[in-house]
Amino acid sequence: MTQYNLEEMKILNQMLLALFIVADFALFLFFTNNAFPWFALLGSGIGLSIIVLCWTGNKHTYFIASLLVFTALFSIVYNWQSIVH
Repeated sequence: MTQYNLEEMKILNQMLLALFIVADFALFLFFTNNAFPWFALLGSGIGLSIIVLCWTGNKHTYFIASLLVFTALFSIVYNWQSIVH
């Protein structure tokens, strides 16, 4: 495996990890509450990205960016009924 392929796999793993963390937490919040607590989802995504940024610096930029994007995306998806109606 070349160095380029190894770097691509690391980026893909960082993005998939962020997706799975946010998707699982959003699903947990959806099933355990009557009204979806989107402040909890936004706060946890932003908080986790700040913690990772402080610990690692710019080393895991793709993880931090995808964590914030997926947090915003799942917040919109699970609150779609509240936004539209």
